[in-house]
Amino acid sequence: MKRLIFICIILILTKQIYASTSSSYLISQLAFKNYDYSTSLSDFDLNGSYYSNTELLDKIIAAVITEDLSQANKIANKLIEKDEDNQEAYIVKLVYFYTNKEIKKIKKLYKETQNKNELIDFIFFNNNELKDRSTISDSLIDIVTSSFSNVDQRSLNYNFLLFYSSLAKIMNENNDRATLIKGELYQNIEQFTIARSIFEIIKPSSPFYLDAQRSLAINYLYNSSYDEALKEILKILKNNNNNYQLKKILADFYRVKKNYELAIPIYSELIKASQDDLWNIYYMRGICYERSDSWNKAEKDFLTSLNIKPDSPNVLNYLAYGWVERETRLDQSLEMLTAAYNANPDSFYIIDSLAWAYFKKNNLEEAARLMEKVIDLAPGEAISLDHLGDIYYAMNRKREAIHFWQQALELAEPEDEITEDVQSKLDNINAG
Repeated sequence: MKRLIFICIILILTKQIYASTSSSYLISQLAFKNYDYSTSLSDFDLNGSYYSNTELLDKIIAAVITEDLSQANKIANKLIEKDEDNQEAYIVKLVYFYTNKEIKKIKKLYKETQNKNELIDFIFFNNNELKDRSTISDSLIDIVTSSFSNVDQRSLNYNFLLFYSSLAKIMNENNDRATLIKGELYQNIEQFTIARSIFEIIKPSSPFYLDAQRSLAINYLYNSSYDEALKEILKILKNNNNNYQLKKILADFYRVKKNYELAIPIYSELIKASQDDLWNIYYMRGICYERSDSWNKAEKDFLTSLNIKPDSPNVLNYLAYGWVERETRLDQSLEMLTAAYNANPDSFYIIDSLAWAYFKKNNLEEAARLMEKVIDLAPGEAISLDHLGDIYYAMNRKREAIHFWQQALELAEPEDEITEDVQSKLDNINAG
């Protein structure tokens, strides 16, 4: 009987321990998935025997990104015991040896992996000679930058990009290029507070200082209250002698916040500077004019932009859609939107405009086909749902039209400015 009670107690305790471990594990995994690397390491027990190779690699990555190289090295040792060919674990060990000036250990480890791993050879050696710390740091960041040019941005693995940029920063704390890239990577994954703290590390004497200030201003633009963002952007602009790129961010800030009357004069100042992106400044000012109900001025700016850069899909789309809405130049609009679509076939905005042009030309079958594609790409886009309702109604598919108008009404945001019109269409059908 005592034995049975003892077993039951063990089972109860085991379940409690397992539940606690399971809970910690899930929190850790979720934190890593959400790029919260510090939390993912908070309950990590290096002596735990239940970690898989993949989990250990995740912990190495998290430790490096938080720049805890000592912990990363310990985890690397554990992983190499289980997987003697793990590339990232060896890279961490080599960086650890280098920062601790254990050159003999580097050479010994290199002999063990020589001719086995081209990446390690590229990072640390040149013709079998060990590179200096600065050159190794540059090689690590080259891996990151090459990923941006060779891979679709949507499929980037930010964990590994942050891993290599962090190692570059650890190898050479003066590598401001690595620091800037690490901050921008954090910005891309919407970890704005961390990104901000990284940008602020870069000093005015650095050749990357202005880039960091620009990224910092963009950070405030999208991740602060109106008053705080304006205050910080103006301060950054003042501290950098009204730099052109920073002034453009101020204009963009006013445009994004729909203060078009404040954005337009700044874009006009930028136009006078006549920089390489002049076509884009005309495009941005044109948007402000269009949103301010000054279509003639907007049209003029869009045409000027296209005169400078004739093949911009976004400008072609914006101008042609404006014409389609006003039911003018429909043939020219269709040609322009087809060109925009061919240049950017994945943009649901452009496909929507093209479908709408076909609708205005009374080619309802093609309009429906394209607008259905838009809904597949962006099922929650209220304006496109409204458009598809209009197309179906014109095709006498009234039940489907009502369905999509109701969806549009449910999903519409105030800035879409379609609620009153959609409700009116539904009321008219109900009245009929």
